[in-house]
Amino acid sequence: MVEGDWTELAGGEEFAGYRIERRLGRGGMGILYLAVEPGLERRVALKLIAPEAAADEVFAKRFAEESRIAASIEHPNVVPIYAAGEERGVPYIAMRYVAGSDLGRRLSTEGRLGPEEAVGLIAQIGNGLDAIHAAGLIHRDVKPANVLLAGGEGEPHAYITDFGVARNVATESGLTQTGRFVGTLDYVAPEQISGETIDARVDVYALGCLLFKLLTGQVPFPREGEAARLYAHLNDPPPAPSLYVPEVGMGLDDVIARAMSKQPGDRYPSAGDLGRAAQAALTGAPVSVPERTVATGAAAAGEADSVPAPRPPAPAEDDEPPTPPTAAVPPTEPTGQEPPGSVRRPPAAIAGIALAALVVVAGIAFALISSGGGDNSSAGSGTPDTTAAKDVTSGESEQPKAKPKSQPLTRAELIAKGDAICADSQAAFKEAHEVFPNGEEEANVAYSKQLTEISGTANPRFRALDAPASIRATYREYVEAQERVGAYDQEALAAARQGDLSAYLAAREKRDNEAGQRYNLARAIGFESCSASPS
Repeated sequence: MVEGDWTELAGGEEFAGYRIERRLGRGGMGILYLAVEPGLERRVALKLIAPEAAADEVFAKRFAEESRIAASIEHPNVVPIYAAGEERGVPYIAMRYVAGSDLGRRLSTEGRLGPEEAVGLIAQIGNGLDAIHAAGLIHRDVKPANVLLAGGEGEPHAYITDFGVARNVATESGLTQTGRFVGTLDYVAPEQISGETIDARVDVYALGCLLFKLLTGQVPFPREGEAARLYAHLNDPPPAPSLYVPEVGMGLDDVIARAMSKQPGDRYPSAGDLGRAAQAALTGAPVSVPERTVATGAAAAGEADSVPAPRPPAPAEDDEPPTPPTAAVPPTEPTGQEPPGSVRRPPAAIAGIALAALVVVAGIAFALISSGGGDNSSAGSGTPDTTAAKDVTSGESEQPKAKPKSQPLTRAELIAKGDAICADSQAAFKEAHEVFPNGEEEANVAYSKQLTEISGTANPRFRALDAPASIRATYREYVEAQERVGAYDQEALAAARQGDLSAYLAAREKRDNEAGQRYNLARAIGFESCSASPS
């Protein structure tokens, strides 16, 4: 090792009892070598941790503890860790060398994966994350570069790797004690950004983002600039992959919408549940394993946010009488690069989080941190996934605590939330008509994509609302009517893409005919915005 440059280890040199063969790659968190363990003659991936990270006393203590826990994990989808320690003042970790590539490199070559392969990999990764969470660890940096691929062509075997940024945190937020959070911007959960207490569900969110990436070849929120991406994670609805790739079924849209819910309690309770739901959406077969959390210790959710037991219907007499709905937040102008055909509208229900986003973004200093890697890396590649440590201003914003999922909404709450969704949809509908005035929208693909985006955004939000018992049946009919509208929007889009004007007009007519019943149901529930025509 050259004095003053801790990273330079030459071939044949020994470090911590390992003989160096060659350097695999480097990044902000450290540098990775291919090495041989003498005696066993076993090839290992040897990762040396960057000195600026090692100098943090809290990091060093956690690194030692997490390495001990991680070494105890035995799972076919988790890269085995053989040893960890410190040599010449430099922390290191030795893990299995996976002779293959990583998911980031494969995506850079192929663009995207077919739905079957994408879902198969997500199921493997989800199972590996469950093992990590069961050991009490949170990975915190799930992304393509941290998934290694081995196995034959057509049957890739996925390994989740890189515990360099995994953290064993009990009550600490997503920020470090120095005011930074560790993660990758395109896969970071809202609570990591806003500095709230985190648990294993941040990895569920990231896994949902990863599924979108595998299916479409792009990240969920491809905005210009880091601040715009952070804002989108806090406020923008999850995108629907079927809008980008027609062969992706709408069932996977629902899986991603739930996995990327802004509220952790609305996501899948475990990463394995997400993988099984994706497989069920792909095949049409029911999920045979009941949903449950597997996380323990620091990775476990708080008691109030744990997976709820089956709830009995709420008694009708507990319903509150209808009250005027809360005013919806007007749509804001988009920030940065938008996906094709998208219409950005921050939901009114998360206006408080939007304010928090402005506070967070105002105080961010972007210091890039990647996970290190290289050829056939066991700790991720050097592909352009930008991992960052973000300096965030101190201070807390008051946000309403989410209602526990074990209780249905009151009628007043349902009306307020439903009308907020409708107000967003109507504003976007009017915006689409302003772009395509005087009937120019007929059989127009761009216009049809906007309508599909509107219904694709609203419908998961409607489905997520739990109506009180007295109007549950009526609300279910209303949601089904909304979903039929979304299906007709999809028909119109398909016809527009094929240039079939007759089929396009037929789909639009079916959509319009649905309006009467939908508005009657909305009035019966007590909605105001939802019972008014947007035009």
